[in-house]
Amino acid sequence: MKHSLLDHLVCPSCKQSLELEVVQEERGQVRSGLLRCSLKGCQFPISNFVPRFVDEDLYADSFSRQRLYVRRHFKYYERDQSGYELLHTSTGFSREAFKAGLTLEVGCGYGRFVDVVHSYGGEVVGVDLSTHSINLAQDFVGLKKNVHLIQCDLYQLPFREECFDRIYSIGVLHHTPNPRDAFQAIVPYLVKNGQISIWVYPPEMKRSSNRWRRLTTKLPHSVLYVWCIINQAVFSWVRRLPGGWRFNSLVPGCVPRKGKPFWLRVMSDFDDLSPMHASTHLNEEVGTWFQDSCLQSIRVLSRPTSLTGVRG
Repeated sequence: MKHSLLDHLVCPSCKQSLELEVVQEERGQVRSGLLRCSLKGCQFPISNFVPRFVDEDLYADSFSRQRLYVRRHFKYYERDQSGYELLHTSTGFSREAFKAGLTLEVGCGYGRFVDVVHSYGGEVVGVDLSTHSINLAQDFVGLKKNVHLIQCDLYQLPFREECFDRIYSIGVLHHTPNPRDAFQAIVPYLVKNGQISIWVYPPEMKRSSNRWRRLTTKLPHSVLYVWCIINQAVFSWVRRLPGGWRFNSLVPGCVPRKGKPFWLRVMSDFDDLSPMHASTHLNEEVGTWFQDSCLQSIRVLSRPTSLTGVRG
């Protein structure tokens, strides 16, 4: 944890300031220590440089398991450059915008988009509920300048309200028990005139895989992982054929293409079939979330279903 992060942190339950007790410091950052609530004395550990405000993964268990498999093949993720385009099409933020103020990513996973914001010269805070996700992100980008990582629940963020100049969440809210409530939980942390952008699954993207999830979410993760390997090994040639993507209406799976090597496709399929929650939404529905949160200048972006708005 970088010392400057303390200025933005509060107790997630009572919103009082936190006191830092350093146990071990390394490279000018807090490797281990404690954060104490100044009012109630609640304690939150810092381990492996990450402040941790939860002690279990809750509804993110499948993602924690997926990150363990991702770690085995992480060299492919380090080479993946698709995050640059996806960040822009999913948020509408320009490269220059990230250089000003503080950015929050809700559900940072292994740090894919955090790394992009850092490369643009921005200061970014990435939060995730999953233990293995945040640990992987820490190993990947956590020690870089102006990068802060926190393990916490988005329903109880440990920040002062009106703390961030922009907030984005890409492919995360639809994995919560109630995406609308999850969205409304993060809006208060946006400054006045700050911008928030999200992307959630459109219905056409998940029709086949959500049918399969009735079975796959009941399987042990190790069994599902093996199935995802078999699926790509056996059926990739079908999906490569002209019009072969239609095969996914029967057997869902990542379509082979440039920049998607075998193991990235396997992990994409696991990510698709393992989550407990994977809801789908239309632009009109997501637009009501923005309206109910009193956001202005609401726009639908080029990537379905991506929307952005400004806190007036």
